[in-house]
Amino acid sequence: MSITSFYYLGFVAVALVLYYAIRPKWQSRYLLLVSLLFYFLAGEGYTVIYLLVSTVSTYYAALAIHGIRTAPGAGTVQGVRAVSGVFAVPDTQKERKAKRILTAALVLNFGILAVVKYYGFVLWNVNAVCGWFGGEPVGTAVHIAASVGVSYYTLQLMGYLLDCYWKVGLVQTDLLDFALFACYFPQMTSGPISRYKQVQADLYAEHSFEYAQVTHGLKRMAWGLFKKMVIADRLGLIVNSVYGNYGEYHLILVWGGIFCFALQLYTDFSGCMDIILGTSECFGIALPENFRNPFFSTTIQEFWQRWHITLGTWLKDYIMDPVLKSGTWIKLGEKSRKKLGRKWGKRVPTYLGMLILWLAMGLWHGSGWKFIIGEGLWFWLVIITGNMCSKPLQKLTGKLHIHEKSVWWITFQRLRTFFIFSIGLICFRAADMGEVFAVLRAGVTHYSQRGFSQVKGDLGMVNLMMLCVAFVIFAAAELMQNRGKDIFTWITERPAVVSWCVYMVICGMILLSLSISGQSFIYAGF
Repeated sequence: MSITSFYYLGFVAVALVLYYAIRPKWQSRYLLLVSLLFYFLAGEGYTVIYLLVSTVSTYYAALAIHGIRTAPGAGTVQGVRAVSGVFAVPDTQKERKAKRILTAALVLNFGILAVVKYYGFVLWNVNAVCGWFGGEPVGTAVHIAASVGVSYYTLQLMGYLLDCYWKVGLVQTDLLDFALFACYFPQMTSGPISRYKQVQADLYAEHSFEYAQVTHGLKRMAWGLFKKMVIADRLGLIVNSVYGNYGEYHLILVWGGIFCFALQLYTDFSGCMDIILGTSECFGIALPENFRNPFFSTTIQEFWQRWHITLGTWLKDYIMDPVLKSGTWIKLGEKSRKKLGRKWGKRVPTYLGMLILWLAMGLWHGSGWKFIIGEGLWFWLVIITGNMCSKPLQKLTGKLHIHEKSVWWITFQRLRTFFIFSIGLICFRAADMGEVFAVLRAGVTHYSQRGFSQVKGDLGMVNLMMLCVAFVIFAAAELMQNRGKDIFTWITERPAVVSWCVYMVICGMILLSLSISGQSFIYAGF
């Protein structure tokens, strides 16, 4: 059940009416039933076993760790201090037992994720290595159905478990309440990756109907549908045309397709988030934001602080920071400072820790070398290069008398960041690394006569005009949001005639897009 379908809208409408009709004390249990029903309707029903195993194992592992520490004789953990948000666990017998439970739960849950998502990729690489040495393939990949949102809820549950282990989060003692946190239906398909401490207050609270809140949520859902159906799906027609015929197009159109995919991915994924967050807002539950106008970023590092925010912060908090604070990394830093000096001795461990984070980022996005290279190594390389060159660049801009706060310089930096991001996304969109290099080659060497008329024919004049109008509306909204204005509140504050004209235009363009919509969300496959 796609969240852009009438089935989803009908599902939410019925669920919402009953949600506010029942007694408030039953709302959390009702949401759990609704979430499980959605799970069965959205994917293969039997894959619920993955979700159940992850939920139950995480719940009991957290309880067991908490029980060990609060049992009589566990006073040795008192007074242990938190270092930069990471719990410093003492090496006692009880803590070693707690660590074994944590390790078992992590291996089980990440093992499930690895089997359903990376089994084929690992087997392909093993067979390739065997072939290099003249051996026989060790096996043939078998399709294993993945559960809906497995990449999202696995990270969410493991984040909760690590917070409990580090004592920076509360332990949920009610299994049904915990199950709601694990499978709350708006975020099952594409996130965001919530922290328990972020949502616990709203998730289990009693909510009364608030007209302003529900209508604001509905408006945000409509805005998400607009971005997805009116803009992203039309951009998808251009992208499919270019990537399907890059060997025949002029290099200008090849680059146009590359840039259009960056815009398509953003309007697709952020539109999905608007629908999800708007749905949840209708139920009175605030989920964390996942985007903050990333195309206004002046560096790639800033870009990833604004793009897929919950994934980036999860990887930083649960992978990079623990690695950098581990004994091994501290010793590495000491050795680096002795051999390389203070400056590089500090940088080397940090850059290696960032490498681990970006490799994890690439692997999360997909089981293939193109993801590891394009979504991981490419951005890691760009970020560390930017860090190393920051001071020389500052000196250069000073010599050239470039004012760092000038509109032209900031615009250049934003365009440069967009270009670098778009390069990485070629790996995301292309079928494999061979096609990545073929697209880049076409973007440099092709001077084919096939030009704009072909793309216009693939898209259609009506769709092209509607895309242009929609993009102007979208760009204006992004500019307002980047300046801290809530576009829905701004529209509501206009005269009624203006507000309703805007609503009618948005809804009308969505309805006119039904004939070309139907493409699934790009990030729904994760």
